[in-house]
Amino acid sequence: MNNLILIRRFDNHMFNEKNHVMLEIINITKKYKKDTDTYIALDEVSFTVDKNDFIVVTGHSGSGKSTLLHTIGGLIFPDSGQISFNGKNIHLFSSQELERYRRRNVGFVFQQFHLLPYLTVRENIEMVCPKPVNRNEIKRYMEKCSIISLENKYPSELSVGEKQRTAFIRAIITSPDILLADEPTGNLDPVNSEVIMSLIGEFHKSGKAVILVSHSPGTAGNYSTKSIRLHEGRIA
Repeated sequence: MNNLILIRRFDNHMFNEKNHVMLEIINITKKYKKDTDTYIALDEVSFTVDKNDFIVVTGHSGSGKSTLLHTIGGLIFPDSGQISFNGKNIHLFSSQELERYRRRNVGFVFQQFHLLPYLTVRENIEMVCPKPVNRNEIKRYMEKCSIISLENKYPSELSVGEKQRTAFIRAIITSPDILLADEPTGNLDPVNSEVIMSLIGEFHKSGKAVILVSHSPGTAGNYSTKSIRLHEGRIA
């Protein structure tokens, strides 16, 4: 673990020197219990995320990749350790502060899309937008992602690639500081995989941070600035 360039000493001196550090993952441990068995998903994981980092997290199934993203996004709480965003421990946030963090600072792209079936493409995107909704911005992204003609379609009428592009727009429409992408190309063919990766690459080039989970680097490796490999919940 000591030779991993992403890990830094977490003391006040380092924080003052590295004021471009946006996110600190500090000794995160997460365990799950089933009956009498305990499964350690994350085991004292530590690293930092700078502004404009593109970090690819790899590891075999069950190594803790998705748990790591969910913890960073504030969707689950660790058993010990902390996630600090701009110097603030997100696990000490009030429910309103945590919701604001998830809506304004973090965008999620997941393999399963999580589109609401009773909303159209446009409505699925609008649901995360602050009021009043900037419809021109939504239109611009839909045109860029080649789904403007599908704005009134429902998820059941979309291809897998179209669903993923819709989910991507929904994730970045509020211009979050960090994009968390969990196997964003896992269900896609090579052509659609490259489309999604190029869109994520554009988001990164706009000055944003990306943490992308993949079971293998593949195309994502062409975009990354740093990498982490998890093995049985630890950084290998």
